[in-house]
Amino acid sequence: MTAKKTVYPPETKAAVLAALLEGQGTSKVAADFKLPEGTVKAWRARMRGGTSPVRQVAPETQDQIGALLLGYLHENLTTLKAQAVLFRDPAWLAKLGGQEAAVLHGIMTDKAVRLLEALGGPEQPEPTNAPVSDAPGA
Repeated sequence: MTAKKTVYPPETKAAVLAALLEGQGTSKVAADFKLPEGTVKAWRARMRGGTSPVRQVAPETQDQIGALLLGYLHENLTTLKAQAVLFRDPAWLAKLGGQEAAVLHGIMTDKAVRLLEALGGPEQPEPTNAPVSDAPGA
């Protein structure tokens, strides 16, 4: 007997992929969306490996998921921008205690770095164990 595959709505997949792109961990995303952690890990692995789970569905659904994902990311980034503007207000920031300001700074920095990582870029070559020479012409 074969296990029946659960089909998730495109909105759920889009939101999960967006959360993963933001840098949220698979455990948190799975808990937030009430999904098996294995499902979220599989989606993340496919996304990182270039085989997105979106490619496993009909082209019309791919378009829906893509549009939802982009819309979600747009709204999220717009909200983050508004928060960043508030966070730079000296009067508002002065109302925070030192610990709260430090936590806020750490979270914003972490998320900014994760978003930059998610944008990606050219793959860097794996380091080799070959000796490096500083000699000219080497």
